[in-house]
Amino acid sequence: MEIKTTRFGQVEINENLVITLPEGILGFEDFKRYIILDHFDKESPFKWLQSIDDPSLAFVITDPLMFVPEYKAKVSKEEIRNIKLSDASKAVIVVIVNIKIDHSEITINLQGPIVINPEEKLAKQVIIRESDYSVRHVIFSKEQNGTIGTKTSNCQKVTNTHPL
Repeated sequence: MEIKTTRFGQVEINENLVITLPEGILGFEDFKRYIILDHFDKESPFKWLQSIDDPSLAFVITDPLMFVPEYKAKVSKEEIRNIKLSDASKAVIVVIVNIKIDHSEITINLQGPIVINPEEKLAKQVIIRESDYSVRHVIFSKEQNGTIGTKTSNCQKVTNTHPL
């Protein structure tokens, strides 16, 4: 299947890797189908969650454990059931990355992770209300001498689940 994107041009994708978010992403509820694409550098800890339905809609995502090793997304059984996930340990968790226009700061949304069921290709953005997690957890700041936060794991979980 070929899709048109504003960032990557025409991209050939494997239809079997399309992820459906039945409820969409907060603020983008009308867009339900996405594909995970590698960042320009395949070794990057960042990936793209590209909308299949809107060529201009794409989110930078990452494995939160790369930057917050103790991160735990507490998800209710109801939310897991909605994406047909019978075993929470098989979930792939990613978070949306936000980059300031002037690139002076990069943050990740730890309160709104996306839980992916890799077997069913279903996902849901969940909201973690009762936690100390921030929607703007800083992982890079020019004030921190321009270094990206702790790199303690790798993003292979996303890559291996969705090989391109």
